[in-house]
Amino acid sequence: MGDDMVFCRKCGQTKPRTAFYDQLHSALPRRPCKACILADKRARYATKDGDRVSHAQVLREKYNLTAAQYEQMLADQAGRCAICGQYETARGRGGAPRRLAVDHDHRSGVVRQLLCHRCHLVTWAVEENPALLDKVRAYLETHTEASAGADL
Repeated sequence: MGDDMVFCRKCGQTKPRTAFYDQLHSALPRRPCKACILADKRARYATKDGDRVSHAQVLREKYNLTAAQYEQMLADQAGRCAICGQYETARGRGGAPRRLAVDHDHRSGVVRQLLCHRCHLVTWAVEENPALLDKVRAYLETHTEASAGADL
């Protein structure tokens, strides 16, 4: 099957089967080819609102949320992180502030709330290893006490 040749209607080329993604729940190749899909994504992202399209796609595919639902969550939280209550301070590649991250339960997939980058990383780490929170607290207390004693 790997040696099969498949025609891509978009670019008009016949390519090896490996140049195509698999369709979900089927052995048939997904069309168009990988190269055409990538070119379409790049062109879409290069448009003025390309990052919005990409973000909406991630919301839909990863969290089963619409862009409107995300915007409503953001409005309900007044644009602030659900844990620390601050606006996002982390910057993206273009220098603009990042969007608040969609926090979700990694086991069930249930969306919780929107978090800043820092709180999202901490939440993820603690969710994976709940005992870590107590260890971090003890670590900070030990070093806070040691620092206070050194100032005397």
